[in-house]
This record gives sequence, structure tokens and C-alpha cells, in this order.
Amino acid sequence: MKHVILSSALAVLATAVAAQDAPTPILFTNVNVWDGESDKLLENANVVVTGNLITEVSSTPLAVANAKIIDGGGRSLMPGLIESHVHVNLQHMLGGYDTIELRDWQEIGAMGAVTAQSLLKDGWTTIRDPGANAVGIKKVVDRGEMAGPRMYQAGGVISQTSGHGDFRLAGQRLLEERYTFKGYRLGFAYIVDGRDATLSAARQNLANGATFLKMMMGGGIFSTKDPLHTKQSSDEEIQAVVEAATQWDTYVTAHIFLPEHARRAIGFGLKEILHIPYLDVETAEFMVEKGVFYNPQLSQSSPDVLEATFGAEESVTKAKARVTQEAMQQTTKVIQQVPELLETMTFGADIVTNTKANALRTRDHEMWFWAENFGILPTLKAMTSNGGKLAALTGKNNPYPDGPLGVIKPGAYADILLIDGNPLEDITLLGASAKMFDAPERTAGDIPAMDLIMKDGVIYKNTLD
Repeated sequence: MKHVILSSALAVLATAVAAQDAPTPILFTNVNVWDGESDKLLENANVVVTGNLITEVSSTPLAVANAKIIDGGGRSLMPGLIESHVHVNLQHMLGGYDTIELRDWQEIGAMGAVTAQSLLKDGWTTIRDPGANAVGIKKVVDRGEMAGPRMYQAGGVISQTSGHGDFRLAGQRLLEERYTFKGYRLGFAYIVDGRDATLSAARQNLANGATFLKMMMGGGIFSTKDPLHTKQSSDEEIQAVVEAATQWDTYVTAHIFLPEHARRAIGFGLKEILHIPYLDVETAEFMVEKGVFYNPQLSQSSPDVLEATFGAEESVTKAKARVTQEAMQQTTKVIQQVPELLETMTFGADIVTNTKANALRTRDHEMWFWAENFGILPTLKAMTSNGGKLAALTGKNNPYPDGPLGVIKPGAYADILLIDGNPLEDITLLGASAKMFDAPERTAGDIPAMDLIMKDGVIYKNTLD
């Protein structure tokens, strides 16, 4: 009898403890839901968040016991934004990559932390960092010790000697000096040659916390040792990186400028291509056929970029940028001719070596540029559901495996924005700006229509209370 009484008491206690530990549900009422994919809003809807997941979406009234109720007042409820090309540790590296050698690692880390915090303040609840190793910042954010977005990390980029990841100074000419280059020592880049060294770097990068891998497979603007036409990485080196990624159930992306280099990369199994400012219709159609993701940066075709980013004086990097700008304008036209490509395009501003104010201006203008050239719905999908699908390519290596990102549906992560207005009709509600560097200066978090920001079930901004 005593045993029965004791068992009953323990059961009651366990139930009480479970009830005490259960998260308080949040019920959003009177909201118009854009789910990240549809071409219209679900009007007068209700959304339930339990813990860090969305648990119900309904067009009929819901009664949720003990819920905290947030009346949306007819606002639009949509997924948190996904920025798929952020270099957290390079975004405010004013003066170019050479200044890495001049900066203390504490300053670089602090600047990266500021970048991460500012992104969340503007509604970017998930970002992808394809190179320059912000794994440490990700750990701090994931532990809840600092506000910031979810972060998918490529760790250090994998580059050949004299490739786009070889940012050694002019005086660092010897092969062994790659190991004294600060960018190398901080894990921003692996400068490696040959299959064995490249495979080892890829595996080490994954061991250090990378969730996907990035290669440099062509010339780039900010590097001085490689002309834009250069074909980088041998076939064996590419195969080694793909092998390492496949073993970890994740994917490889690559920095590429020329269409023939993109076709080569896809042939070796790369799942995403970055940039291709010289994109042609043949390659665009090939990418559609293979279902490859594409992350371009197109507003950089603005002539304002040259002086704002590179200064008034001529340089190797500025000359490269000037040559590339006309090609970027052609790429926009190619995408318009192959609109199916938009289904796998993700948004990314790829901001580096800029002032804090101009970084915000650049991202705001990139949004507007997309909407102006491709339409608002494809732009919003690129910043939400498409970004979520790309994140899911990390497979079993996904650091956030409990639900999809970039959508509003049961089981998805509770990354949510409340917008005063209809973003399907007005992209400027999310901060998009027709002006670029002549836009008024603003600070992160001052987007007037963005009334609520939730990430992982936690509210970081709420003007409705």
C-alpha cells in the first residue's frame, strides 16, 4: 500500500515538474501569413509557437491553454530573413584584405560580433558565411551568450597557391610564408596544392566546425595574384574536397567568375555556385537542369561601388572591379531570360571591406535591385525558403536539424517577423532602398515596418507591447 501511495506521489510530482518546465506557448492572432513560398497571404490567421518551433498555423480561431497572446493587428507574419553570403569577419575590414595583417585578432572578432548582432536587428535570423572562419562567433551565439543569427559556416576557404584565397602581402613571396600569413593562422583560408594537402585541409576544416566547404576555382576582384581569367584548382584537388564533403554528408560551393569554370565545377559534383558575373544562357540552363543553387551579387554593377569600396586611387583590385561591372549587368539580363534559375537562387550581398554604414546601404540596395529586376516574390523566396533549402543541403552535418528554415508551417523553426504592411507588395518594408551609397545613413534595427523579430522562439524586438 505504501508503495502504491509513493508511486502515485512521484507521478504527481513528475507531472508538476514537467508542467513547470514546459515552455509557455505564444499565440499570434489577427495576422496575415506569408509562408515563404505562396504568392499570397493567408488572411486573418493564427500561429502558435511552442518552444523554438512553430506548432500550428490556422485560418480559424485557436484556443491555446496558458499561451502568451500577441495580437498582430492585421500585420504580415513571415519567416525570418536568410542572408546566404555574409563574411562576418570581413564585412567591416575597411582598407582591403591587406589590413588583416594590421589588425589584432581581438579587433577582428569584435568587428565580427558587431556584424552578427546588426544582422539580427534587421531581421536576418539565419546567415551563411562562405569563408573567413567565424566558427567561434557561431558558438557564442548558439550558446545564447550573444544575440545573433543562426550561422552556417564554411570555415576557411580552400585555395591553391596564387588563388583567390591567397591574400599574402607582396613581401610574403616564399611558399613557407603562407603559414605566417595572419589570415592563414586565423583559419580564414587554407593555401594548399595537390590532392593530399587539399584533402587534409578539407577534413581539418570540417573538424574545426565547418558545416559545408568552399573552394576558390577562379580569379576574383579582391585578390592581386590571380587575373580574372585564371582556372584554379586541379581536377584532383576538386575531387578531394567533394570527397571530404560527401563523407560528412554535406556539400561544396565555389567562388567562380567564368561560365566554363561553373560547368566544370558542376561536373565534379558541386551543389552551388557563387558569383558568375559573366554568366551566359547556356550555363544558366545547365544549372537549371542540374538543380544547382546560385548565389549572385548583382547590385555591385553600380558604378558607385568603385570609389566607395576601393577609394579614389587606382589599384589592381579596382581595375578588376571596373572590368567586371559591365558583365554583371549582362548576368542580370541572362537571369531574366532563364527565369527558372530563380527557383534555386539565394540572396546574398557578399559585403567585404566596407564601412558599417555602407554595409547596410549595400544590403538594402541589393534587395531593391533584386525586386526591381526579378520581382518581389522571387526576391522574398530567395531570402527565405530558397535559403532554407540551401541550408538543408548540409544534411547530417546540419547544425540546426530539428526543422526547416525560411517557412511558416508546423514543425519549422520559430524564426518570425511581423511587418506593418504587405511585403509581397512593397519590398521597402524590409529595408530595401532604391538608393545605394547616396541613401541616408541608418543604424541596424531602425526598419520602421519591422515591429517584431523572433529567432528560435525568442523575441528580440517587439514594438507591440
